[in-house]
Amino acid sequence: FGSSFGRSCSRSDTGRPNLVAAMPKVVTFRRNPVFTNMRQKVVDEDFNVIHCKRCSTHVVITDVDLATIPRRRTDGALVLDARKSVVRPCTSKIEGCELIRRPNGVERQHVHACGSCGQAVGYTSTPHEDELQLLYLSETAVSIPWHRLKTPWVCKVCGYVCQNSVMLEAHKKQKQHLDNDADEDEQKAAEDTKPLIVG
Repeated sequence: FGSSFGRSCSRSDTGRPNLVAAMPKVVTFRRNPVFTNMRQKVVDEDFNVIHCKRCSTHVVITDVDLATIPRRRTDGALVLDARKSVVRPCTSKIEGCELIRRPNGVERQHVHACGSCGQAVGYTSTPHEDELQLLYLSETAVSIPWHRLKTPWVCKVCGYVCQNSVMLEAHKKQKQHLDNDADEDEQKAAEDTKPLIVG
């Protein structure tokens, strides 16, 4: 007999037939990507992704606290300090520099543009060849994830983020959002002020 149902028959030196089972070839197609750093625990909540407003392409990844981002006095640009936090620009560096007239003289700006649409999203005061220290972002050209702002002025009922404590109190009064802790404190205060009845 020859081969039957995936088995091949051959004769050995002793004259006995050797049956070799042909194993099926398994081909798998993975739709999900396989990562080699699965054991490394990476917390995405620690990083903020800043996108271009025109095409929604991410231009900067940083772990800076959004509540502590300073602004520049001259043009109101957001300042990211790469010496104190992680700042990874994903931009195309425009060759040369732009000269901006300031009250104290002329300022050189080395422009960073979106790698997809080419819109200018920020600049540095040092040449692109130097190590990145300060990156200035134009808020009119980028989308900042302000909803991830870590601030103490957040309504505990609806999650509304306020800019200061005055706005938070006004929001609570307008929406009548009194958190449970405040209600318990008010009840305790009311009980403490009740008169004692001696009979």
